[in-house]
Amino acid sequence: MEDKQILLVDSGNSRLKWALYRHYLVPGPAFASRPLREEALDALWGALAAPARVLIANVAGKEVAEVLCAFIRSRWSLEPEFVRSQASGFGVVSGYLEPKTLGVDRWLGLVAARNRYFLPSLIADCGTALTLDVIDEAGRHKGGLICPGLKLMAETLVHQTSGIRLAEGSGFGSLGDSTSAAVHLGARQAALGVIERTFRRQQKLHPKLSLLLTGGDAEALLPELEVQAHWVPDLVLEGLAVISRGEGER
Repeated sequence: MEDKQILLVDSGNSRLKWALYRHYLVPGPAFASRPLREEALDALWGALAAPARVLIANVAGKEVAEVLCAFIRSRWSLEPEFVRSQASGFGVVSGYLEPKTLGVDRWLGLVAARNRYFLPSLIADCGTALTLDVIDEAGRHKGGLICPGLKLMAETLVHQTSGIRLAEGSGFGSLGDSTSAAVHLGARQAALGVIERTFRRQQKLHPKLSLLLTGGDAEALLPELEVQAHWVPDLVLEGLAVISRGEGER
């Protein structure tokens, strides 16, 4: 069983990402996490050989968890392992007053940074929400920030303001030539601003600070950042891989 592959699942608010893992990650195609149907899982995973284990990081809610459980149990007769945030483990000490309330995706990002990347680091996860977390050179989480992601910022403005409509594909360039373009650009500049400002402030405290960028919007934001960053698209899955090996668990 030890040589069998492990299925790792990162179930986010918008997308479900997954990978097969034995000695290295083999990511599969991401797809929408909500609504999730067993038919969609069967189309992607139905032909897979039975994994030895299934580890899941789920922030998409109870219904998504139930669909995942039902498919995995019926297809492979396995009990999925839902990873939870911890007060400490895998070389990381949580900076939250209530460690269990730290999103598991953020916890796994810290674990991946501690075990596979650079310390100290600022992790910017650019997804449905934009989350920022700092981990120091000793593996201590120093806390973080949360604000809306690009799509959520733009949609919130539309829903709360009369007369604004968003057009697909707008929002590129330096200044918008339409309301829709201006909204998209404003969201992008707000995201870039909070990442750069947080990085520069934390760099004063941690001079060797690295910036790790992950999440669905990370690749689009990366070229516009005015600070050096490392794009790590599968950071949560890499954290799950560390967990699956049990290295540094304490």
